Amino acid sequence: MTAYLAFLPDMAQAQCRLCADSPMSDSLSQTATGKQEIPLQIEITANLDFSRMALIGGGGGMVSIDPMSGARQISGSIANLGGMSLHGEGRLTGEPGRNVRVSLPQRILLSAPNGSTAELEKLETNLPAMARLDPAGRLVFTFGGQLRLRGDANGQFRGRIAITADYE
Repeated sequence: MTAYLAFLPDMAQAQCRLCADSPMSDSLSQTATGKQEIPLQIEITANLDFSRMALIGGGGGMVSIDPMSGARQISGSIANLGGMSLHGEGRLTGEPGRNVRVSLPQRILLSAPNGSTAELEKLETNLPAMARLDPAGRLVFTFGGQLRLRGDANGQFRGRIAITADYE
């Protein structure tokens, strides 16, 4: 069984409420004070990848990837088949110096082409509670989570993580 997540091209843009289309410009939006604002955008630069593993019993198990270090931990009836696991990485671009909030879903159902499913849960980033874009308007972050496998799961699991980012 191989488990990894793919971020498809339509996930590359921030789902930012402040970045709604403006009649003034495609690249700038208007604030309440009339000042034009750079829309917040997300680019995923590395996919979350749990690497290769196999269930060795009917009990299932869990694989965790730490958002800070990228370290993988395996528990339950899962054998490590080698390969490199990776935490995900994203880059925000927007208004320099602005505070931002990045949100991840609580749980995502992943599926394999054979119909088998797994759950991705406890997603988190390495960002502090109050994250800020740098003077160039950029912020790089990493993310990880837990992949929960049931005893009959097998296949190459894929899913979409709806990462949202908003200005504070």
